[in-house]
Amino acid sequence: MKRCASHWGRRFPKVATGCLFILGPAAFAANLTVTVDNIKENKGTVHVVIYDAANWLDGDPDNFAGSQSVDITARKDDSPLVTDVEVEPGEYGAFIYQDLNSNFKFDKNFIRIPKEPYAFSGPFNKLRMPKFKDCMFVVGEDGAAITVGLQK
Repeated sequence: MKRCASHWGRRFPKVATGCLFILGPAAFAANLTVTVDNIKENKGTVHVVIYDAANWLDGDPDNFAGSQSVDITARKDDSPLVTDVEVEPGEYGAFIYQDLNSNFKFDKNFIRIPKEPYAFSGPFNKLRMPKFKDCMFVVGEDGAAITVGLQK
């Protein structure tokens, strides 16, 4: 029994160090800087939602890879809004919308046409929902930056 305890006592630091070496980089977050342009009204809140491929456009906040909400009612000028979101390095897509009435929902009319300004991280057709591959960007260990323009 004593031999078994000393055996693990000598090897555990090596095993733990190996696990930290392998898993360590994935455990640290990278900074994603999101610049939101074309904000027409200084009203409401701008929501930035980051998705991975498995949860693309899932409305459940528990499945977001990252998110940030910025109140813009006190904004004085027409300069772009710049905000940071912490995510792990990987492939992501972003959906950004301006919640004009601050109800924390992306409002649409009865035929599901958006009533509030919005943007995706890639080009998209207004007549259909974009696919993840169309909006995908890569966040490396050093972070990344994307710029989007709101449209209605």
